[in-house]
Amino acid sequence: MNRNIKLTVILCLTFVVLVVVLTYMRITRNNSAATMSPEALRELGALVYDTPVTLSSFALQDQLGQPFTEANLKGTWTLFFFGFTSCPDICPLTLTELSQFYRDLESSGSNLDTQVVMVSVDPQRDSTEKLAAYMGSFHPDFIGLNGSFEQVSSLARELFIAHTPPPLPVDDTHAGHGAMESEDYLIDHSGNILIINPEGLYQGFFDTAIQDDELTSAYKAIRAGY
Repeated sequence: MNRNIKLTVILCLTFVVLVVVLTYMRITRNNSAATMSPEALRELGALVYDTPVTLSSFALQDQLGQPFTEANLKGTWTLFFFGFTSCPDICPLTLTELSQFYRDLESSGSNLDTQVVMVSVDPQRDSTEKLAAYMGSFHPDFIGLNGSFEQVSSLARELFIAHTPPPLPVDDTHAGHGAMESEDYLIDHSGNILIINPEGLYQGFFDTAIQDDELTSAYKAIRAGY
């Protein structure tokens, strides 16, 4: 009888110790993410501003033809990326990393308050239909935006994104209307992934060379410390 009681006590104590250890590990993990230093974040390829940047009002259109304004940035985390559907390298590579990153978030449900958005710097070629097909090929939740070149450039300047303009139309006297010299052109643009916090403020950015596992770690740390 005494032996059974001792065994029961040992098992209970073992269970209590296991619970304490697991709880400690979980708290330690969360605290380490929340207190990740700016230097550690930079090593992962992320930079967070001491003071987030306030954005001016803007009005663009998503791939479904619906308005997308600064109001769409409130209440959710947004990863902004400027690119175009005819981009041969940096855009598909970045969106591939983002699609893997987003699927990692789906396992924890963090994707429910995270949106991935590409703003087209090539509004002359990137119609809503083209954007819908392109963004959907990476993930059905991804959002593509377009607007006039002036609207896109204004937002890009506020987010410290550099890009070259598409070629201007030339007067085609034979066709009787303006036409492009060539539809086969490239646009140089910055490839950073921009972080907009749930207040709609520009929080920082991820370097263009960041990998999806580094992106996930840095993103979770930034969220935890917000």
